[in-house]
Amino acid sequence: MIKIGFILPSSYYLNDPFRGDPFTHLQLLTVLEDYFGDKVELCLPDLRGIKKEFALYHIPECDVYLHSIYTLDIKEQMNIVNMLRRQYPKAVHIAGGPHAGEFPDESLRMSDSLIIGEGERNIVKVIDDFSNNNPRKIYRDPKAVDINLYSYPRRKFLPKSVTARRKMMTLRNKPGFDKLVSTNVIFSRGCPYNCHFCALLTTREGTPGIRFRDPKLIEDEIEYLKRDYGIEGIVLVDEIAIPLKRTAAIAELEAIGRTGIWWRGQCRVDGITPETAALARQSGCLALGMGVESVWQTSLDIINKRISVKRAKETISLLKANDIEARLYLIMGLPGEPENIADLTWDFIKETQPDLIHLSLFTIRPGTEVFRNPDKFGIRNIETDWENTMHIHALDKNRPELTFNYREITPWGKGLTSDQIVNNYLDLLGRIKEAGLSSSDLNKSTLPFDDINSLA
Repeated sequence: MIKIGFILPSSYYLNDPFRGDPFTHLQLLTVLEDYFGDKVELCLPDLRGIKKEFALYHIPECDVYLHSIYTLDIKEQMNIVNMLRRQYPKAVHIAGGPHAGEFPDESLRMSDSLIIGEGERNIVKVIDDFSNNNPRKIYRDPKAVDINLYSYPRRKFLPKSVTARRKMMTLRNKPGFDKLVSTNVIFSRGCPYNCHFCALLTTREGTPGIRFRDPKLIEDEIEYLKRDYGIEGIVLVDEIAIPLKRTAAIAELEAIGRTGIWWRGQCRVDGITPETAALARQSGCLALGMGVESVWQTSLDIINKRISVKRAKETISLLKANDIEARLYLIMGLPGEPENIADLTWDFIKETQPDLIHLSLFTIRPGTEVFRNPDKFGIRNIETDWENTMHIHALDKNRPELTFNYREITPWGKGLTSDQIVNNYLDLLGRIKEAGLSSSDLNKSTLPFDDINSLA
């Protein structure tokens, strides 16, 4: 029997590391269990909430360790591998994930074998090769995976308390939904768009487009979560929760509706019609988040968002008319912004009256078009200390700093200085907080204890 551990790093930089779920880990462990059966012993060492210096004490000895490498976690994951190599020198380390796809040479320095691209077929191959003492250095799969050929990810590899949680369905204007026992799900893979700031670029190469689960499999997974975990609400973490094609959207929403579950998710501002909005609400949809990103059309065009400010306004109105909470994702500091972007954005907010807003500072992530071709966007001096490059760090304790600079003269004209961008961000953030529209403030109350101080 081969003992395999798929290690989940600490996510120390998140306010609540357990708000997300390790779908890659659960999916691939499910694939290995289905294929190898009792020939493997599987575990998911979960390091979330654990101090990094004590990680080794929470990882059992295994023959094979799996690592899905994300840019923000790379230093921590390298340290974990180094500790494990000292403690269990015979163990093999296999890595994959988006950072591995963008930086294969660096990733090979911490692993014995590397999986580039989607993992379902390759994880089986690499374990087969390991058991035959003939592993390769790099495994690539040029074909897109048919996600409907595989079972939904089973949650048995983590405690029930990690899957079934409350306070995930909290709404701004409707009390009571925070009490629902809820979990995250994902019913699709990929994205058909090519936004220049998005790190999905690396994972899209070789597997373009978007693939949705068959509606029957969606229904089966929800019923499994209801039956085994008592789930009453689900958060769809798909980049695009509702299929863009009408017939597919109707079939998925009807499948979700048959389960009687409450749900929230994300959508494109140009992916909602009056018909799908009404059907989404009928199926149990409570809230939808939208990546508006900027209210300045020039910036949207530069980053290849392929949406219009006008359509964003229409979709917010459409969701609110169907009693669906409209949540916006906005980014300050995008290429092409004018000096008065904070005022323009606030005017947009006052006009459209969204329910919640998540405001971020623009950061340049490896694997994006902006990172690969900074001159095209008038950018210089990109920070490559990866722990400082992501906009999910808490920014309300100290004055944030940009991880890049615009040139004084850019392809669209004069570039804003770092101080101008940060000042615009802080100005707008203050207005959003004062109006009670900050999604970050709402999420601060989603830890499992009502009074965190009572734990002291």
